[in-house]
Amino acid sequence: MIYFVSNRNITDSPLLFGDNFNAQGAEVLRVAKAVQDNEGNFSLALMDEAPIMHNGDIADEVQTPLEVVFERCDNADSPCVLFVHGFNQDMKKNLKKCREIEAYGVNVIAFSWPSNPGPNFILRKISEYKRARKNARRSAMAFERLLDKLNGFVETNRSKTRKQGQIQTLAIHSLGNYLMQSMVQVPDYDHQAAMFKNILLHQADADNPGHATWLDTLGQSRRVLVTVNETDDVLDFSDFINPDRIGNTAANMTAQYATYYNFTDAAGANDSHRLWHKPAVENPTIKHFFSRVFDGKNPVKAGMQFDGNLNCYNVI
Repeated sequence: MIYFVSNRNITDSPLLFGDNFNAQGAEVLRVAKAVQDNEGNFSLALMDEAPIMHNGDIADEVQTPLEVVFERCDNADSPCVLFVHGFNQDMKKNLKKCREIEAYGVNVIAFSWPSNPGPNFILRKISEYKRARKNARRSAMAFERLLDKLNGFVETNRSKTRKQGQIQTLAIHSLGNYLMQSMVQVPDYDHQAAMFKNILLHQADADNPGHATWLDTLGQSRRVLVTVNETDDVLDFSDFINPDRIGNTAANMTAQYATYYNFTDAAGANDSHRLWHKPAVENPTIKHFFSRVFDGKNPVKAGMQFDGNLNCYNVI
């Protein structure tokens, strides 16, 4: 199962969401399910915002679309990953990455924000990137609302089912980490991400200098895992206008409550920005790493060497 929770505008395209904010406001969320037809084509089906009734008209059985999604994923046989994408992602690209993660045998709830504001040609890419960063900051409230609703669902339902349901991993990719940073650094951040077993900061397009402070805010209550690939060709672009990025800098790895994994010299990693995908994932150590992380488990350190000078595990 793949579901999308988005603050994007609604369009009449098969993939539903556009590249702007919801017309009702940047914090407004809509919910959709990915549907595949008999020919293998995907579309998104918008879930009605009217409350969904269970067992007739019994008031205490009313569920919103988000609650329906949470219940289906929480009670499924497979783990569930809440995924936040990065820069320059229209819905086709976003769906592609969700399917790559789903291939690990997990369900996916994607928070999809307008990270593809245009213009879509190379000479204006820096301008587009700067606009996407602003959109990430504006989307932080919408993402916080999603986490608030997920925490409310967990508090209400966990005692009725099992102590730890299937929604166990928060995976944040590339510029999505700047969105996360924007949420965590506000004074009233309420540790909504503490409900996850794993918080994966994957190839983070966020400033390396000073990053330990907000990582430790996350890591005091939950396991935080940080990936680094110094030859990441996508983050090389970000370096043109930003300080060193967390995801491509094997330095200043000083967060006390986070664990760093350096993939720079790992077989197959090369210049990859998506380490969960080919060719990097053809390395058994890398594949096992992501299999366990997406499953809510702590990575096994076999095939890694701890570097005390850098404070990281070097993946080989």
